[in-house]
Amino acid sequence: MEKITIKDIARLSGVSVATVSYVINGKHEDRYTQETKRKILQIVNLYNFQPSRLAQSFALSKSSNVIILTGKHNSVLQKSESYDFLRLFCKTFERLGYNLIMRTHLENTRVDTADAIICVGMEEDKFRRLAQENYVPLLSVDGKINDELFFQIYQDFNYVLEEGEKAFGKGNFALVLADMYNETLKKEINNLYDSVVFMDERDVKDLPEGNVVTVHSSLKKLYEFKNSNVLFVPANTQARVDAILDCFNKATERVQGTEHTVTVK
Repeated sequence: MEKITIKDIARLSGVSVATVSYVINGKHEDRYTQETKRKILQIVNLYNFQPSRLAQSFALSKSSNVIILTGKHNSVLQKSESYDFLRLFCKTFERLGYNLIMRTHLENTRVDTADAIICVGMEEDKFRRLAQENYVPLLSVDGKINDELFFQIYQDFNYVLEEGEKAFGKGNFALVLADMYNETLKKEINNLYDSVVFMDERDVKDLPEGNVVTVHSSLKKLYEFKNSNVLFVPANTQARVDAILDCFNKATERVQGTEHTVTVK
């Protein structure tokens, strides 16, 4: 793919070439808003626009620090799934020499000391607020973001439902999941299938009966304890971590012309 040009930056930002030039060179700040500046710098950073002293400084400032930002899980089921995922994730990234900084919130929303921020299960509006304040790459895991600028990695629920149909027959099971914060992804999953149940620990006493498909190990154990018919299609797999690592490498190296939405079987 040809290198991105200042005209491409202008088109992606929805502004003029002159405005892009002003922002990159730090001139005529009275002619554009801070929101426009953030948008342009995010795109410059994402596509590693050259020539640009700013883009070059991004490339030289790699720290090997990665921030993992998770929600303050109120549900025991959410905490269990988060721990299960982080165990696999940390093992892979630490083996590659990255310093992982775990956070449930950021006291300062502006981050300059990390190569990327990986947001796990974050609400879309919170993700967007964070994106407005940062020029390092942001990746969304288990959260759907309606913006092609950002890498987003989550489970392929079409595949999960196909596996359920193979095991129990079409429409003959419930898809039972631990509740999630990202309403955009929840809505997408609900639109795929008529019988989807999101649960937290308050609902455990009312576990759906009959054939069940789940991607969460904590729910699998509960159903096995009840001797129910359950199909487990695990969410937390090495393939998922590898997909996140691949997207992380592409994001931090500003690889162009690649798909930013990745679903994992």
